[in-house]
Amino acid sequence: MTYDTILLDFDDTIVDFHDAEDQAFYHLAELYGIDPTIENLNLFKKVNQAHWEAFQENKLTKEEVLSERFVNYFNRFGQTVNGGEADIIFRDGLATAPVKYFPNTLETIQYLAQNAKVYIVTNGVEDTQLRRLAQTPLKETIHEIFISEVTGYQKPMPEFFDYVFDRIDAKREKTLIIGDSLTSDIQGGINAGIDTCWFNFRNKKNETTIQPKFEIKQLNEVKDLL
Repeated sequence: MTYDTILLDFDDTIVDFHDAEDQAFYHLAELYGIDPTIENLNLFKKVNQAHWEAFQENKLTKEEVLSERFVNYFNRFGQTVNGGEADIIFRDGLATAPVKYFPNTLETIQYLAQNAKVYIVTNGVEDTQLRRLAQTPLKETIHEIFISEVTGYQKPMPEFFDYVFDRIDAKREKTLIIGDSLTSDIQGGINAGIDTCWFNFRNKKNETTIQPKFEIKQLNEVKDLL
């Protein structure tokens, strides 16, 4: 077997984060009197993504991201909001939204767990991620969950992966990371010196200089890489 350790991203790799994000946004928009249109949703996603990318680049702290994304978003509608309060409402919506899996997800993870050690590596807030994971049967299958808020570092920082490898019995040359984000998962794997697999379910065009070793459209394609 080529790999005996799998680092698996959670959002938009195992579960459809966009679906949960949509539900959380629509609830928040209604509470704050914003028309919950597709256009306003897409604007929020753009603002939100920009803040998380700034976090990955160490331009913003996690606390700044969680609050300022809402302050900046609602400012565009002429509203002044308490970003912390909006964040609590939004993240509660994320945590309680029913989990939607991608095709063949649980079956593939079960297969991986029978042939390798599987760990979840995810950026995000501990409470939110644990509440979402609690909706899944994954704790019965995976070895451990590593969340950026707990580690003190986030993907793609090398320190995040140093934290992980200090706590698992694995060799980097026998480890594969699978994730949907080029800037977080794939760049993080490159920074950590491990092989990378881009889960490109949404068939995005890679317009970056980041080059994954593998690319798959369906999670079960990873079986051929082991």
